[in-house]
Amino acid sequence: MIKKRTLFVAFITALTLNFSWAHTPDLQDDLAQVAASDVRRTVSGIISYSRWPIFHNKKPLLCVFASSHFLSALITPPYLQEKAVFEAIKVENSEEFLSSGCDVVYFGEENEAQQMAIINRVQGQPLLTISEQSPRCLGGSSFCLIFADKRVSFSINMDALVRTGIRVNPDVLILAKTRDEHCE
Repeated sequence: MIKKRTLFVAFITALTLNFSWAHTPDLQDDLAQVAASDVRRTVSGIISYSRWPIFHNKKPLLCVFASSHFLSALITPPYLQEKAVFEAIKVENSEEFLSSGCDVVYFGEENEAQQMAIINRVQGQPLLTISEQSPRCLGGSSFCLIFADKRVSFSINMDALVRTGIRVNPDVLILAKTRDEHCE
C-alpha cells in the first residue's frame, strides 16, 4: 500500500510539474514577439502620467540598464521620437547609474535582489522604477512589464510606488494588471 501511495504522489507531482512548465511562458520568446515601439509607448505613458515631488522644467531622465532587451528602442534620440516624453541614457552598472542623476530607471535582466540593492542606495530620492523581467512585481520596482500574446502590459507594486514619493495618475493605476490576473 505504501508503494502505491508513493507512486501516486510521485505521479501527481510529475503531472503538476509538467503542467506548470507547459504553462510557464518562455520570457525571451515573449520579449521577442512584442514590438519595441509598444514597449516605448508603454514606458512613455507611465512616465508622462507621473509627477515628481520636486518640479523641474526638464524632461525626466531615464536610465536604461544595458541588459534590457528593448535598450535601443528606449534610448532613441529625442529628434527621432514621435513625442519626446523623456531623455534616456544607457547605463552599464549600478555605479554608472548612481552618478547619472536619473529620475527613472529601467531594469533589464537585473534580478529583484540587484534591483533592491540599487534602489536602497538612492533611498529618499524620488525615483520611478520599471522592470522588464520581473512580471510578478514582488521586488523593488514600482512598475513591472508583462509580455504575453505579442503585447505588453504592466503591473504595479503599490508598496514600492508609495515609497518613491512620485504621484501617478489614477487612470494609469486602473490600467495595471493585478498580480492575480497575471499569475493565473
